[in-house]
Amino acid sequence: MWDDDRDGRREHEGLARALDESGTPDGRVWNGHAWQEWDSWGETGLVTFDLHPGEPTALRAECQCVWHGEARAVDGDPASTAAAVKADWEQHIATVTAAMYPVDVADEMADLMSRLYALTQEQPLAALTALRELEQKIEPLRVATVAHSRHLSLSWQKVADALGVTRQSAWEKYQFAGTGADVDAAYAKAAPPAS
Repeated sequence: MWDDDRDGRREHEGLARALDESGTPDGRVWNGHAWQEWDSWGETGLVTFDLHPGEPTALRAECQCVWHGEARAVDGDPASTAAAVKADWEQHIATVTAAMYPVDVADEMADLMSRLYALTQEQPLAALTALRELEQKIEPLRVATVAHSRHLSLSWQKVADALGVTRQSAWEKYQFAGTGADVDAAYAKAAPPAS
């Protein structure tokens, strides 16, 4: 199995799954040296297959996140085919982790949400004020970040994927990003607080 452990996360594990002549996963994986029976993802329990007799005819990369790559024919040496499907998985990892933020940021966001929830219970009006101010800071920062992403020549599709919206929606809302006074104003509003 292949692991991706960026920033302390273990969200993606991959393997080279054996396929039979019909393209059906047959319950074996190539472990780098030999075929090994592996009928399910042990940690998720999401995928189980019946074991099939005979030699696998193809391999594909699979990830614990349920992504899988294209089938690649086994040409005598499963190790060379496994190297190709591992490259498919590594491309998948590069794509999905491009927008992954560091664990310390996730921890700080979780801490902020916990504090805001507690404030909601104790002082609801103060919590509403804090949420309003947070919203006023987020959108300008988002505009500045889209502008910077476009300045780095990232596609509208990649920006949209990171925002969790369609490409068209991202373009319609942020097409001005990267030009003129609107971005300058967004940077000014999004500036970090003085220490």
